[in-house]
Amino acid sequence: MSKIKLEKYTEEIGNIGINPDVDENDKPFNRISLWVQDPITKQNLRYEWNKTDSGIILTEESDGTYVETKDVEYYQKLWEACTYQDFLTFSTLIPPKETDTYNIENNMAVPKSTNTYDEVYVNKKLVRTDYNIGLWQSDKLIEEVEKVFGKDQEWKSNRFNILGTYQEHDDAPLRPPYTNVKTYSWYNVFTDVPKETLNAFKVPDVGYTYKEWHAIKYNTVTGKKQFKLVIADTEHTSNYQKHPDTFIPRPEVPVYARTTFFFAKIFNEDGTEADEYDVFFTTTKDIMKEFCKEKSLNFPVPESREDDFIWIYGLVYDKNTLEIKQVKGYVRYPTDQGEWL
Repeated sequence: MSKIKLEKYTEEIGNIGINPDVDENDKPFNRISLWVQDPITKQNLRYEWNKTDSGIILTEESDGTYVETKDVEYYQKLWEACTYQDFLTFSTLIPPKETDTYNIENNMAVPKSTNTYDEVYVNKKLVRTDYNIGLWQSDKLIEEVEKVFGKDQEWKSNRFNILGTYQEHDDAPLRPPYTNVKTYSWYNVFTDVPKETLNAFKVPDVGYTYKEWHAIKYNTVTGKKQFKLVIADTEHTSNYQKHPDTFIPRPEVPVYARTTFFFAKIFNEDGTEADEYDVFFTTTKDIMKEFCKEKSLNFPVPESREDDFIWIYGLVYDKNTLEIKQVKGYVRYPTDQGEWL
């Protein structure tokens, strides 16, 4: 760790300084003033903190005001990640329609358009494509699943459901525990996880808060199903001292937008868990690239796609050793069947 002594701020880009001020009681204090870069416009902006936030990282000593460089770097990245998340939200989300009858919170936003698909990249290779359930590509995938499993679900129970198909490459194999490219992922979105599904896969109730989507994985070669349960990050998952039995261990992750962090576990039909967990988060490509370089990991998205709509990253990791086995990047695209952005 290293700390720096701060002087009064200047307008020089990159300068970190303090701006003396007085509070509502005429008591003097120092605001920290630093520069950040908007991850979308690339504009450099001076970011000045209020009294409370400045007091978190500033240290007043007899000879001046100091700050730890690691704290400055963290909060600069946090601002950039949150700003990027705001861009994603305002670009693509709107309130739900009154005609939407699925289980959804009143204040929850939904995608502006269902005419979209996601490409999932690992090691710069396309490994999965997820289609909105209303697209013609999904009809073809439903046919493949029903050849083996019949009408196992109400596939189109709401307009936001998703159906995905896999690819594999020598340097980007299927993520464990999947074993065959003829596996199809059906995502039931904006719906509470049915108790029947939890019971069918023998999932114990340990107090987790589940996210508003889940997936069934259909392996059309083995005829077996797997269940992907998506878990919100709460005190039960992250406070080991209070909840050691439900704490979810996780590898180190980069700085991310705070509301975007969650986990996923995969269950087999006999109730056993896969040896791998997923952790997901939203951050900027620059923060993610720096993290991958530091950890000797491969940034997942090819250079030709880096400036496209990367809306989330995922890490597949061993739940016992915490070794990261895959880094995933999810990129969303519109189709020619309607407007999106």
